[in-house]
Amino acid sequence: MSTPTEWYRDQYLVSTSPSLLQPAAVSEAFKSDSMYWAKPIGEALVKKMLEKSLCFGLYELPSSTLSIAGPQAPAQSVDLPLLIVFLGKSGPRQIGLARIITDEVTFAYLTDVYVLEEFQKKGLGTWLIECVEVHVMKWPDLRQIMLIASHKNKFYEDKLGVKPFPQGVDNGPSIFTRKGLGSVFLD
Repeated sequence: MSTPTEWYRDQYLVSTSPSLLQPAAVSEAFKSDSMYWAKPIGEALVKKMLEKSLCFGLYELPSSTLSIAGPQAPAQSVDLPLLIVFLGKSGPRQIGLARIITDEVTFAYLTDVYVLEEFQKKGLGTWLIECVEVHVMKWPDLRQIMLIASHKNKFYEDKLGVKPFPQGVDNGPSIFTRKGLGSVFLD
């Protein structure tokens, strides 16, 4: 997989680093209403799923070293990249995910996008999808990005630039696609 990429906003991080992913947190999310479209699967299967995908983890970063070191330590601000190194294996709290099944060259299938309920309505889902778009749409040979949503979904149309794929039915799942730089098909 490609070199990890990171984006920072306020106290949040989006990262493609596999080392930050928390299968237990993703497994718990599968059990919540945040992922209404999927039934829970075991943590070992979640781990395998994450390892076989390009994942954009969304993380909440501590506001100070006090959050890491405990109440006995003096509070002070820390540079966010330094904080990630300092956090080590435990890492920041994972609060969301966008997973892409891909060859990282010509095709990307977006799935399992969520932000935990307590972090919704802060623009984090929009930001997460913007990070996905920035990363994927720069692939020079990308032919297509695709996703399936449970219904017509203006969010993905507006934020990712995908369009509904005509299917001849108005109820049921909707397939959305967007051509990439490597597509030979005209609009």
